Order: sequence, then structure tokens, then C-alpha cells
Amino acid sequence: MVDPRHTPEAGFTLAEMLAALAILLFGVTALLGGLTTSVGLRRTADARLELCAACDYAMHRVQHEAIVSPTGGGLPNELEFKPLLDQPTPGFPGLTWSAKATTDETRPFLWLVTLTFRWFDASEEITTEFLRVLPRQLPLRERVRAFRNEGEASR
Repeated sequence: MVDPRHTPEAGFTLAEMLAALAILLFGVTALLGGLTTSVGLRRTADARLELCAACDYAMHRVQHEAIVSPTGGGLPNELEFKPLLDQPTPGFPGLTWSAKATTDETRPFLWLVTLTFRWFDASEEITTEFLRVLPRQLPLRERVRAFRNEGEASR
């Protein structure tokens, strides 16, 4: 009597096992490759989100610190833009920014502000620039103060 467990048809051959192992290895490799790409994209998205938050912070500082009136008036042609250079960003260690403005003769009531961000990643300096349009006017707080002072002076 022949034992059915030991017939040549029972079990897998070495070639079948190697083929199955190769398919499994290919699947795991593809999965790890996709995971690596996903992690890289996530890091890039997080970095961009942090840069946008830093850009909002920088623009707030620019609006309240870089616009000055040497004569004390609030008219647009009396205002100057004081560049802010190598400013630290709280909450983002190693990230510095600078702000400079240019004016266009065809649009004298606007400034084109260039925000330049610098940081080190893996001992390599990375620089990114953002462009923002800023009205050539004092911040709202200063305009309200000037309006109140004019009202008190006329009484």
C-alpha cells in the first residue's frame, strides 16, 4: 500500500517555491518603494506648510515694521520701505528670512515685496523666494491713530 502523502504529486517542488518567493519579494519591494516615495512627499508637504506659515509671519512683521514715514505723514508718496534682513523665525530653528521691496512706476501705490527664506537641510543651504504685493500705506493701527489725532487737533 502506498502512502498518499508521499506520492510525487503531493507538495511543492523547489522551482515552485522559488517562483512564489520571487513574487513575494517583488511585492514587498514595490510596497517599500511606494512607502519611501510617500514619506518623501509627506516631508515636502510639511516643509511647504511650515514655509507658508513662516511667510504669513514675515508679512505681518513687514506690514508693521518695514513701512516707515520719515516725515510723519501718512501719504503713500511719503512712505519708505525699510528692508528687513536675516530675521529669525520663532518656532522654526535655523530658518531666517529677508524682505526687500521694489516699486513699479506704473503702480506707485504698490510695493512688490520679495521674501527670501534660508535654512540648512543636510548641511546644504536651501533658499526659497516668495513674492507678495503690499499696498503702499501705513498699517491700519497707524492710520487710525493719525485719523484720531487729526480729529482731536481740529477741535
